[in-house]
Amino acid sequence: MDYGVVWFKRDFRVVDHAALAAAARRGPVLCLFVVEPSLWAQPDAATQHYHFMLEGARELHAELRRLGGRLHLVVGDMPAVLDRLHALAPFSTLYSHEETGNGASYARDRAVARWCREHGVRWHEFPQFGVVRRLTDRDRWQPAWEAHVGAPQVLQPAPVFVPLPWPAERAPAAASLGLPAVEPPLRQRGGREAALACLHDFLDVRSGHYRGGISSPLSAPTACSRLSPYLAWGQLSLREVVHATRERIARLPEGDRRRAGLSAFVSRLYWHCHFIQKLESEPTLEFENLHRGYDGLREHDWNPAHFEALVAGRTGWPLVDACVAMLRETGWINFRMRAMLVSVAAYPAFLTPSRFGPRWRGFLLHASP
Repeated sequence: MDYGVVWFKRDFRVVDHAALAAAARRGPVLCLFVVEPSLWAQPDAATQHYHFMLEGARELHAELRRLGGRLHLVVGDMPAVLDRLHALAPFSTLYSHEETGNGASYARDRAVARWCREHGVRWHEFPQFGVVRRLTDRDRWQPAWEAHVGAPQVLQPAPVFVPLPWPAERAPAAASLGLPAVEPPLRQRGGREAALACLHDFLDVRSGHYRGGISSPLSAPTACSRLSPYLAWGQLSLREVVHATRERIARLPEGDRRRAGLSAFVSRLYWHCHFIQKLESEPTLEFENLHRGYDGLREHDWNPAHFEALVAGRTGWPLVDACVAMLRETGWINFRMRAMLVSVAAYPAFLTPSRFGPRWRGFLLHASP
């Protein structure tokens, strides 16, 4: 029996899931979730990211069970997993959402594309955000973003499911993937239920403090939407959030503070995709200076004592050290304070990101999902 494989990676939901819907329309589906050790070994991966992802995957599995299927978890590098699956139960199509990640995930996707060509498998990828592959004219970006978020949400499918042809596997412990034991005790929890609660609390209440409240580290924890990790891991779809926000704006009376806050929030959703588009169009940004005239500047001035003082929150600058403490405890700081920490690292501390970026990215990203 021919079937399609739906590869879940950063899209842990059933609602508005283009890949799942397309596969279900064509025929039986196998829902696959792969824990890839090589990706979790990267310097921008952290224990809290891993646990947040698993929380979303567990809720997706429960939702698929209600539909009569399951989310099959497999551990391994993706081409090897596809090899094993194809040898035991051949399939002709692979479905997923597009991903703009780091250099390692890009290399993985290229390896998957090669595997599909070699095995005659068609790989159908669908946009997850307002990010355009192979964009040649930046003037086309905003119309494409509006077309993506303005389209109707993909209807929830009723798939016919097929099983994995070997016994179910369990998610490995974070430590077995080489992830550190440290995890912020007050981090946000993952899963669609928490995502929806966060969204509705923001639309109903907290958006009234969005304008003017998101810059200060004192007001930002409640004034900010706090939706970023749910969008990053696809526990909410961008289109779903934009639709809900614009519908709420339309229902609010003139003069309501939430109306102004939600309008400003929509502009930040443009920014979300705008910066992903930069990495999509120029992936070397992860490794090279955008302005090559900065190559070699201060790269030999690395000071390990400065770095250790910064990550330990012992710089002597109260606001800097307080932000590090907030990261350590909650896994989150607002965008103004993230910018400040990077500026402190790059300028007075002389911790040049271009050469020592993995250490610095690891510090920020270990602490902030």
